[in-house]
Amino acid sequence: MNIPSLFQQKQLKPSWSYSTSGVLWRLLFSDTNFIVGEDRDTEAKRVSFFCLNAANGDVLWKNISFGEPWWIGIEGIVHDKVFLHGFKKPDMPEHGKIVAVDLGTGRELWRNNDYAFLYATQDRVMAFRDFFERRMYYEIDAATGEIIQELSELSGDLYEKKGASRGRSNFLFPESLSDAAAESPLVAPLIESFCDRNDIRGSVEYVRSSGKLVFNYHAIQGRDEEKNLDNLQNRLCIIDEASGKKIYEDIVNASTAAAVPDSFFVDDTTAYYVREKNSLVAVSLSGRRS
Repeated sequence: MNIPSLFQQKQLKPSWSYSTSGVLWRLLFSDTNFIVGEDRDTEAKRVSFFCLNAANGDVLWKNISFGEPWWIGIEGIVHDKVFLHGFKKPDMPEHGKIVAVDLGTGRELWRNNDYAFLYATQDRVMAFRDFFERRMYYEIDAATGEIIQELSELSGDLYEKKGASRGRSNFLFPESLSDAAAESPLVAPLIESFCDRNDIRGSVEYVRSSGKLVFNYHAIQGRDEEKNLDNLQNRLCIIDEASGKKIYEDIVNASTAAAVPDSFFVDDTTAYYVREKNSLVAVSLSGRRS
């Protein structure tokens, strides 16, 4: 066994990746460990949707549209259903309309063009409609779209459920090295052994998980004199904390004019990032190596 093969055995590699034809615009995770995302063609102004198994990257469905070519997006995920929203007016941020979709198949279950989504549980959807001087609320059967009851107001406990239908949020998101003074004596030397701080623009962001240090930074690759801007490259690295060795690296974005925060996140023992705006990459921090 030669030295290069010994080195390669210590390297992590992606568990899986998924590429879209357009820009990977938004992702939501379900509590059942599936990922739903938007694939947006920004030139043609068309959007389609896809669903992946987060455990292995298998595609449940993709390239599915729901009537509206562009002005539609993911509102939330609750258990086995995805809820999409339209807009009350194009080019305006206010949501309107509800489309309920089966998470497993991508099949449309029902839609309502009159009400806007507020939140959902496994059995019910709470929606609202604004009138001239008042707002009315509607309890809807999540399976059928049938109106169960109308309400003139919502109690406080009903409002508390609103955030639960936006998909999972219990991820580890990166923090700036400069903001983590308590960990800096441990983390900073590891990071600085693999990148030159003088060549970095913006902050170095990191997450510690499963004995690994995951971090990304934007390194100067040159300068656009015409625009008077630095040309930056967004890089992601993973270091094994026990050995102090780099076990994974990739280029998140080969060329960008600005440092983009939150370029990755960690779910338990898996790091996720979007490469070049159209490829979702999953890297297991606990096992799979080349």
